[in-house]
Amino acid sequence: MYNVDEIVERLGLTGQREAALHVTLLRELALGQPVTVERLAKSLNWTTDEVVLVLEKLHCGTIEYDGQGRLIGFGITLRETQHAFVVNGRPLYTWCALDALMFPTIIDEGAQVQSRCPQTNNSVNMTVTPQGVVSLEPEDAVISLVSVAAAGNIRSAFCCDVLFFASRHAGEAWGRDKPNAQLVTVQKGFELGKRIAHLMLDRARRYQHDL
Repeated sequence: MYNVDEIVERLGLTGQREAALHVTLLRELALGQPVTVERLAKSLNWTTDEVVLVLEKLHCGTIEYDGQGRLIGFGITLRETQHAFVVNGRPLYTWCALDALMFPTIIDEGAQVQSRCPQTNNSVNMTVTPQGVVSLEPEDAVISLVSVAAAGNIRSAFCCDVLFFASRHAGEAWGRDKPNAQLVTVQKGFELGKRIAHLMLDRARRYQHDL
């Protein structure tokens, strides 16, 4: 069900330029401040027109902006969600549970992740590094995954149902009316996220190498 290339394609990252922009934007957002188009262009060594063109291609109704036109969310977000993602003391959030497991590899930083089980309302806490999940409470927490083949933007079609649960039992209760959902361990979720992250990083590196 979880084809890494398909997930990356649904993110709009089939091209090396798109991957380079997304990786750079995630790293800028991880600094905890809104990102101007000019700042993103400088980090990429692009013109602002180039950045705008790629952003328009990626947008898909998902990239978040503030009232001043600055970027504030694309996987990592400055707007509060149920998935807190604290990097070096900076309070950030992610769109879904898989993001929280995947992005430490991309930003090359550890994160304290705190989410809330939608079935029990209990807290799920973990420390995620680029190398793995080094702490998890409760230890039997799981993550739900769904197919990315559904229509609609990635956030509404995928992220909304990719969640942490305090236990497999809680996840199964939530998933009774969601035949498309599958529960996996947090470790397996991390392994999937790392594969996606490395595919994005490889495409971004190839773009930089070919310049």
